[in-house]
Amino acid sequence: MKSALKELELHHNELDKWHKYASFTRTQDQTTTHPNTLFDDADDIQRQLDNEARDKIMLGKPKTVWVFRLPTEFPQGSTYSLPRCARRLVNQNQWHKLYPQCGGRSQSPVDLPAFGLIKAKGRHLRFINYDNIPRRLTLSKNGKQIVLYGEWEYCHQPLVYGGAAHSRRYVFHSMILHYHSEHRIGGLQYPLETQVLHISAEFRTLEEALASSSRDHQALLVIVNLYKFKNHTHRGIEEFLNVANSSLGINTSITPRDLAFFNPPLKEYVCYQGSLTYPPCTETVLWLVRARALPVTREIIKIAANLFEDDVKGSFIRQPQPLNDRKVFYFN
Repeated sequence: MKSALKELELHHNELDKWHKYASFTRTQDQTTTHPNTLFDDADDIQRQLDNEARDKIMLGKPKTVWVFRLPTEFPQGSTYSLPRCARRLVNQNQWHKLYPQCGGRSQSPVDLPAFGLIKAKGRHLRFINYDNIPRRLTLSKNGKQIVLYGEWEYCHQPLVYGGAAHSRRYVFHSMILHYHSEHRIGGLQYPLETQVLHISAEFRTLEEALASSSRDHQALLVIVNLYKFKNHTHRGIEEFLNVANSSLGINTSITPRDLAFFNPPLKEYVCYQGSLTYPPCTETVLWLVRARALPVTREIIKIAANLFEDDVKGSFIRQPQPLNDRKVFYFN
């Protein structure tokens, strides 16, 4: 009996080694078409583990899975504006009547707890092509929104993967400014917040990603930069606001800068599963909030305040939503 158990154990060990080798071999090139082989079984196992890991982020049980997967398509840089009901100064508590998801249990923004976070271990976030200069940068403002868009060569678009995103690739779409912050930490609201939106590389457009919400709860990734008062200002937000303040038109071309200039890569952040902060409030966003706020002076904040029409100031800042049973993870 003992010999039989030992032989079975050796068999499992060998099988485990084979799966690891097969997974490594297959991930070297997953774009090549080939007939079905035993290697596909190992690849299926890796996909299942990757899906399980993303599900556990949502349910409060983080797990790191090492998978390398290239995107099949890069999203197109389409714009996305707020729906009419959000552009009018309607009661936020009534949004759910027109957009049912606004009444969901995984809404954003939230008031993040300052203590009691769940520590998660895993590889760091990777910021690819964040140092590449775009062909064009455009700043769009209309008195209600200020958004930054960029246009890069197809193979040089900035993307994020690793960390809480696991192996999934998220391609940069836009950066929107909020005055004041939507997210809070321990009840504290910050003077500024930028939300850097990325779309999963599996989708071609933002609209396509939003349409997948019923089957994909992490089609979008948003990095949040909070800003606090200091005696100096982060250079990216300073240039962003100075250009917005001096431009006369709705859309203004600005000096091309790499994305890291506006959204510096980070290693320390908190993560939770949530939604868009405006209608249709689609619950398909993986939120990453920078753990250390960036600096801004009071003079720059005055510039930001003057960029928004008086009758809409604060109306585009959604109030914190209940965290409910969602977990908040801390990565460093």
